[in-house]
Amino acid sequence: MQKIKYIMLHHSAVSHEKNADQFVANNNYHKAQWNFKSSMGYYLGYNYEIAKSGLVRQARRDGEQTAACYQKNMNNGQCVHICLDGNFDIEKPAPEQIYALRDLVKKLVRTYGVIKGNIIFHSAYAPKTCPGKNIDINFVRGLVDQK
Repeated sequence: MQKIKYIMLHHSAVSHEKNADQFVANNNYHKAQWNFKSSMGYYLGYNYEIAKSGLVRQARRDGEQTAACYQKNMNNGQCVHICLDGNFDIEKPAPEQIYALRDLVKKLVRTYGVIKGNIIFHSAYAPKTCPGKNIDINFVRGLVDQK
């Protein structure tokens, strides 16, 4: 298992107003796309997904290979990938998602010693807006109690 050094944020790019809980749909989409099953039995390419309600589901173990971001080997287990349901180019995360994200990121930072500067966005590695223009990296990093 790789040492976890990064936490990367994604969005599903599907409005959570159309589908507030996209875990099953995204799992099926990723199965059709890559057919890459996790040790937990899911096809979802992320380690975690957070529904609009704040429900957090884990699809891949921390440190397990993902299908979330292949650029610069960010899918080799050194990065925990978190997807928020929603399209944050056109909407904002629900407060419940932010609370759940805060709690999850704090736990991951404590568990693996990830530094605040290594909480990153997918858009830093791929030519896309992911996790969307309505979510700010400094805001997300500020959720963590760390200097």
